[in-house]
Amino acid sequence: MEYNHITTFFDKFKKILSQGESSHVVIAEVMSKHLPFVVEGGDIKTKGSYIYLKSSPIARSEILMRKQLILSELLVLLPERRFIDIR
Repeated sequence: MEYNHITTFFDKFKKILSQGESSHVVIAEVMSKHLPFVVEGGDIKTKGSYIYLKSSPIARSEILMRKQLILSELLVLLPERRFIDIR
């Protein structure tokens, strides 16, 4: 029995998941470039046009001070995502 139809079905999801993971890496790199500390990709979650971070209050204030700079660079690097806010 051949399972080619199942593998092609799961390949669609594999592409979607890898795109989400790669966008987290790009977001982490952009944030780390503009901040005095390193942001890990595992601390980032995206939902729609929003970026959610798990971080300390001090890190959040640093991120919010540079939010527009980070969002404008993400718009250039990830134009298909169009992030509008960091929370």
